[in-house]
Amino acid sequence: MDQTGRMRGVTTCGIVFFVSACGGSGGTLVSTIPPPPAPPSYTRIADMTGDRTFQPAGVQYDSSAAGLTSGTAQNFGNGVAIAYTAATDSYRLTAQDGATFTFTPAMAKPPSGATQTWVNETGTQRNQFSLTVPISGSGVPLSYTVLGSWGRFDTTTTNGTIRLSVGGAPTYAADMPRTGVAIYSAGTGGAIVSAGQSYTLQGNSSVSFTANFGASTVSTTLTLAGTSGGGPVTSFGTFSGTGTISSTGSGFSGTLGGTGATGLFSGGFFGPHALEMAMAWYLNGATISGAGLAAGIKQ
Repeated sequence: MDQTGRMRGVTTCGIVFFVSACGGSGGTLVSTIPPPPAPPSYTRIADMTGDRTFQPAGVQYDSSAAGLTSGTAQNFGNGVAIAYTAATDSYRLTAQDGATFTFTPAMAKPPSGATQTWVNETGTQRNQFSLTVPISGSGVPLSYTVLGSWGRFDTTTTNGTIRLSVGGAPTYAADMPRTGVAIYSAGTGGAIVSAGQSYTLQGNSSVSFTANFGASTVSTTLTLAGTSGGGPVTSFGTFSGTGTISSTGSGFSGTLGGTGATGLFSGGFFGPHALEMAMAWYLNGATISGAGLAAGIKQ
């Protein structure tokens, strides 16, 4: 999402050097250095207003009682197009495969914390859309990042397709760091399906994320654990991955591997100088499958 709806919504300086001349003329030489370009302007999620269309990064996968399958990465520009219309306060979502749906205010459910959800059931089809303004792993609210999910299900079988997305105000290509290393304080949530049981990961899992801007690479480690139906916490192990940062933008993507499963992730950097990051991830193995979202802020 370049920027996202419903959530509301430089200085330049010139340096002039005056150098006194040494010589018989007694004159003064004036040398002017052109001012640097203005730093890019970013709009915080809370300040965004008006119509807008977003192209988030994320993952798409199929869901059934048996687990999550057929996961694919969707890089920036290739994910769900989200068009927000201010006059009707509605969101029209369009996937790359042509699936589309419009969520209106009448479909909105009461907010749950920082998450707003819209639900519609027509015939045997259920569409559900959620937007969340996240916090980092250290509890710091993020200013330029939002997380989204769109699920489309058959109510007779509960089978469906889910698209997880990350977006907001992406870091401009010209403002992306191309040197140095940054560590992000991040958190993650999502779900793991094991033996037909679904486990919620929120509050029991952790993620580390490092960007090597000089090498145009990222590395991440997911330590996943969750609960099902109020039961005890179950550990699912650790999954590590590496990926590459786009040379022409602020997106990144890579692969994951670890305890009994492999997968992928896709995301991007948001705000000034890649201040924030977010990604969607997907895992599939012989005994477990899962997916979720992660977001964080530069330490």
